Amino acid sequence: MLETTESTFKAIETQEELDNIVKERLKREREATNKRYEGWISPSDHQKALEEAKQTLEEYKKARETDARTIEDLTAKNTAYETASLKSRIAHEVGLSHEWIGRISGEDEQSIRADAESLKKLVGNGAPLPTKNPESGEKLDPSKTAFKSVLSAIKND
Repeated sequence: MLETTESTFKAIETQEELDNIVKERLKREREATNKRYEGWISPSDHQKALEEAKQTLEEYKKARETDARTIEDLTAKNTAYETASLKSRIAHEVGLSHEWIGRISGEDEQSIRADAESLKKLVGNGAPLPTKNPESGEKLDPSKTAFKSVLSAIKND
């Protein structure tokens, strides 16, 4: 026959007793987990790493915006240089002097060529504009000199 022994089990009678037992069990589990993962990244280390990553991301975004603006500026400058080069080449091909290149307008080769040819018709051989008055020696305004040259060419036709 089986002998009955007195049991050491004690029934939990209050919520407070249950809460204390659960708190003690959670404390032991936390200590065991901390010991098991000792040397790994702690929550505070993880938070620091997260903040550093956010800061790096913001710096990257700022650098990317700056790079985009730089690319836009350089593209605009490149386009301006290409247009100026095209105007210079076409002026040379048409027979206009260097002083007239600034007067040529247009965005593509066809419109620049058309403008250069019409300007060539107005100014003739496109000889350089005088920069000084031959009689008085005073400096001349290039825009007025160009206008006078055009009017003179029109009168002679």
